[in-house]
Amino acid sequence: MSFLPIFRTLKENTEVMALIPVNDKGRPFIFEDLAPIDPETGKAISPPYIVWQIISGQANNHLDEPANFDDTQYQLMAYAATPKQAYDIRAACRKALEHLSWVKNPSIGHYETNTKLYARGFDANWTLAR
Repeated sequence: MSFLPIFRTLKENTEVMALIPVNDKGRPFIFEDLAPIDPETGKAISPPYIVWQIISGQANNHLDEPANFDDTQYQLMAYAATPKQAYDIRAACRKALEHLSWVKNPSIGHYETNTKLYARGFDANWTLAR
């Protein structure tokens, strides 16, 4: 698998960055795999934030040479205190990423009862040159 430039792509997008906070070191609340735990509270950091993860992939193999592309499926979720905020973040992320990848399932959504957060996201495929 190749590295997906999701963090960099979202960080460079002004619409996305206007919707999510940054920490005291200027790092936006965009995380791979899971959101970190706040050491003071022992809970996930305060929303809103974005979490993305690779959920599957395969190399585009050839008979006469090694693969030169990887097809990678990822999922992105926006977590927020309100449904509208989560929808807005998801829409901005989709707009930033859909010219680089194919959005396959654009309407993932749920409410997390344990964190009391709304989650909105999408699945997408990214073909990345090696």
